[in-house]
Amino acid sequence: MPWLTRPLDYIPKRVVSLNPSITEFLFVIGAGDRLVGRDVFSYRPRDALKAPHVASFTHADLEALRRLRPDLIVAYYPVQRDILEPLADIAPVAVVETPTSVDHVVANFKFVARILDLDEQGEYAAGVYRDLFEGAPVAEDALAIFNLGGYDFACAESFTASALDAVGIKYSRALHCVYHFAGDIASAARILESVDPDLAIYEGKSKEFREGEIAWIKASRCRACREGRILATPNDTLAHYGPSLPLDLAKVREALARGDKFVGGTSSIVRPSLSSGWYRSYLF
Repeated sequence: MPWLTRPLDYIPKRVVSLNPSITEFLFVIGAGDRLVGRDVFSYRPRDALKAPHVASFTHADLEALRRLRPDLIVAYYPVQRDILEPLADIAPVAVVETPTSVDHVVANFKFVARILDLDEQGEYAAGVYRDLFEGAPVAEDALAIFNLGGYDFACAESFTASALDAVGIKYSRALHCVYHFAGDIASAARILESVDPDLAIYEGKSKEFREGEIAWIKASRCRACREGRILATPNDTLAHYGPSLPLDLAKVREALARGDKFVGGTSSIVRPSLSSGWYRSYLF
């Protein structure tokens, strides 16, 4: 569960978010004007880009961050555990763990909203988020593969699996973990073949579909590989658990229904602004 590095006796007004999913949530609940700094991957909604970026996903420019005079920093654990202590020297840190389910995401959202004294807005947005995960069964025994420079698999205990299950894309239960880093193609192919999914969902390194990136999947020995049931998504689609996730998964369902090879129009491609129709479901 999320926690604070030290108690707060005030309502934070100058927030630095180093968690892209929480950054997006801040805007959805009306706290976007409190964002004074962000990590480089916090581009949802597009409005967040107005705040300076002071961190990558695992490294922070501590001096630049200090100059922003934050009264709260939101960190992503365990990814940012190595910088947690220096961050806590600058301001109290809301430590948000990698969620393992949709319910866990909702709990993270409510935790952050409570800190900001926006409980009602947080409850509403979290409820909408949960309700947007819907859909009749469209696929079974799916497996998601991420290309992060090395290959990573979402396991049965990940929020990715939970979210796909919730929209009718039943997830494989073969890997009992949260995420499993395979590394190179040879190792990834061995895992893929051992799981033998009926649907392979591949999240690439870019916003565009590159046929060559999935050649190793096609060449592997699995049901999805043989039958061509391989769906590619743009980078940072299934890896993001913010308010855009259920909206993006609706695009995944549509692509499956059409028999597409690539999911277009996701938030990582469009990068919608808060005032665009993309977020209308969350309007309080």
